[in-house]
Amino acid sequence: GGLYFKVLPDGADVYLNGKFKDKTAFFGNSLLIDNLLPKTYEIEIKKEGYYAWQKNLEVKEAQVTEAKNIVLFPEKPIFTIINDPTPEIEESATSSDKKRVAERPNDYEVWVSFPEEKEKIFLTRFSEKIGNIFWLTDDYLIFNVGNKIKVAEIDWRDKLNVVDLVEFNNPEIFWSQKDRKLYVLSQGNLYLSENLLP
Repeated sequence: GGLYFKVLPDGADVYLNGKFKDKTAFFGNSLLIDNLLPKTYEIEIKKEGYYAWQKNLEVKEAQVTEAKNIVLFPEKPIFTIINDPTPEIEESATSSDKKRVAERPNDYEVWVSFPEEKEKIFLTRFSEKIGNIFWLTDDYLIFNVGNKIKVAEIDWRDKLNVVDLVEFNNPEIFWSQKDRKLYVLSQGNLYLSENLLP
């Protein structure tokens, strides 16, 4: 069997069971590891300056297990204060591919529903209240919990990768899908992120 990865940014290191296997390609951002025995592998994908992605994935005989929508997020994203008024952002609970809907049935849980399949999946729960939720991509949500701004993947195989991206005092967040930037309103200042998606 095999494992296929597609990762942003390019040139990420891929480890299987703690051992370095290879880097993702600079063009195409992908890597295929084949000739693997059928079993579950501990995967870690990392790149300097970015949060690592980890998951246990099962390889079956004569089949390729795919993880195609992996995004590594910067450990220290850069934010600058801007004087522009708060941007007009349309908060949408529906992903751009219209296949997923983010739901917050209460202040502490995030669920994702798949209307076409009439399926609903519990994503995560927190002890603090969850603020605004936006679709960062069709496979990642961005939201704030207390003072922390978090990014969570929508791949529920094994563990859920949730990254504490940055911390602000009582933030209100706005994600602009158009320019792929995060706006954070905190203590009367409006901050603008660098591009979070490679």
